[in-house]
Amino acid sequence: MEELKQKVNEVYNWTVEDGKPQPPKQNLPQAVKDRADYFWEMAEDGMTFMGAMECIFADEKPTDYDLGSTKDWLPKSKEFDDWVGYSPSMARVIIAVYLIYRGN
Repeated sequence: MEELKQKVNEVYNWTVEDGKPQPPKQNLPQAVKDRADYFWEMAEDGMTFMGAMECIFADEKPTDYDLGSTKDWLPKSKEFDDWVGYSPSMARVIIAVYLIYRGN
């Protein structure tokens, strides 16, 4: 339950500093950041946000991955799967917040 609370806070615990909204603090494992960053870097080459999200959470390489990717496929690590755990929907939202706000 504590792990779920932490994940919820990494999405919804916005604060205000000096009158400006601040995204939630995220304490993501390095393996999670590395995987998200790996696929998000291809956005510079035309990968869409949704395409990056699909790749980040895919168990296997998507069939059309080689069509437009600029990097080799990166299989999921056990550490990433362990972090996703039993809350894959919440994990997706956390990664979306991380990609949009760069883990601030």
